[in-house]
Amino acid sequence: MVAPFLLALGALPFSLSISSSNAPYKRSDDECTVRTRRVPWTNLTSTEKLDYLNADLCLMSTPAKSGIPGAKTRWDELQYAHIVQVPYVHFVGAFLPFHRYFLAVHEHLLKMECNYTGPLPYWDETADVGNINGSAIFDTETGFGGNGTGTDHCIADGPFSNLTLHFREDLNTSEYCVSRSLNDRALSSAAQENINACLAQEKFTSVWNCLEGRPHGAGHGGVSGTMVNIFLSPGDPIFYLHHGFLDKIWWDWQSLDLTTRLTEIGGNNTASGPGFGGPGRGPGGKSFGDDDDDPNFPAFPGFPPSNSSNPFPFPGLGGPPNPAFTDYFNDGGNITTLNHTLWSAGILENVTIADVIDPRAGFVCAEYY
Repeated sequence: MVAPFLLALGALPFSLSISSSNAPYKRSDDECTVRTRRVPWTNLTSTEKLDYLNADLCLMSTPAKSGIPGAKTRWDELQYAHIVQVPYVHFVGAFLPFHRYFLAVHEHLLKMECNYTGPLPYWDETADVGNINGSAIFDTETGFGGNGTGTDHCIADGPFSNLTLHFREDLNTSEYCVSRSLNDRALSSAAQENINACLAQEKFTSVWNCLEGRPHGAGHGGVSGTMVNIFLSPGDPIFYLHHGFLDKIWWDWQSLDLTTRLTEIGGNNTASGPGFGGPGRGPGGKSFGDDDDDPNFPAFPGFPPSNSSNPFPFPGLGGPPNPAFTDYFNDGGNITTLNHTLWSAGILENVTIADVIDPRAGFVCAEYY
């Protein structure tokens, strides 16, 4: 299923790549008059938490609108937009800008289609290092539900216990649950010393590589299950709070030198090799599945074993770049620039990295606290 659809993508401009009859809403037409407050989950009141959870549940029941084949709900469409371009938004210079954009796309749907009016929360993962099971974010009544159970590690309590996902890694569809296997060892990569190491970097390319390493691997590996699958991870609603945390750290780094860092970008447009924690590596530099000699980094449940050559044996990784994407980056080469196109499969309009480089302005219109 994936190959014919991507071939069709390659024949069309990005703006027409899904359906010309379902033109996306243009958020950039709105004025940024009131910035969305982005705060730690624990700063929300119980009422605000329930409002946010109910807004996500709304997206999970709202019918699909973007013309994406196989999508049943808005939630499916968000997951699809991530799956289809994994090799072009991970281990590349657009990693941080794309996920900032993707957070804004998710936020827009929460507000415009599900009437959410509260702050946009992020998960302060550093605060939960050493006690992931006790984190308020996994509360079963005012949180995202707890750990997975059974052989499939499906979550069995909380608001998303009945959530059914549809898209697989190859874009075929079949029903499956959200799975988790909470892992303190993996979350330890969000320790403050690792965050400080990223904040100390001088160049964008250095801070990007640092953040996509241990801090990125911390939340994905800490939750594990669906979250540790590089394709399917947006199926777990915690994904957006995890990437909100990463985006907040990037903004903290930018804030140290706004004059330079609101125009600085770089890196490659195509990845040399996939893996959380760096190309082909897991949290702490271990390849996923390489746990025979180091019990501190076990293979995460729900993740395929690795032979150390490619820990992500999924379609679309390791092959040649697909012109359906690379022809429309608008960088004039393989180096990421401010002109680089960011795409959400027709859910919202395309923007450039320049449109999201300052989260306080224009398209994103947010303030971190």
